Amino acid sequence: MHLSYGITGFYESGENPPPRNNGKLFKKMCFEAARTIQAEVIAFHKPKVNTNFFEAVLDNGKKRIHILMNAHYPIIAFAASVEFEHIIFYDEPALEGIFKGFYICEAKELSQLLKLKANPALAVMQENDLNQAEMGQIAHWRPCTVGELVFNHWS
Repeated sequence: MHLSYGITGFYESGENPPPRNNGKLFKKMCFEAARTIQAEVIAFHKPKVNTNFFEAVLDNGKKRIHILMNAHYPIIAFAASVEFEHIIFYDEPALEGIFKGFYICEAKELSQLLKLKANPALAVMQENDLNQAEMGQIAHWRPCTVGELVFNHWS
């Protein structure tokens, strides 16, 4: 996965801000996903000060599905649970088709270790366009996986 400029939600003042999703289409698609699996949308959260993603929580009485969308890029992930700095990603093939036009992350992709090089300066070895503010946040928060960077709880 290419780690695009501003994917974490951070940028330097004076730089162009990253693109921003408004979440309306995502919310509509989450309700469609719920109908598809005979579930209810029991929660919908917009990005907050310390998160860079939208979250819809679906419940069909047997399981809960958390559907996440990055606040800046049309990137979707499915999770079994979402807790501060700990998200358990998994694949949900039954719902992938609903999010046409979005990039659906596979759990194995999000679980990949983030490859960092610290000498002479901190650098991410995966293909990226990350900015200096993001590199500063990476140095501070020390994400271990691609998923921890793309769907973060940083403030």
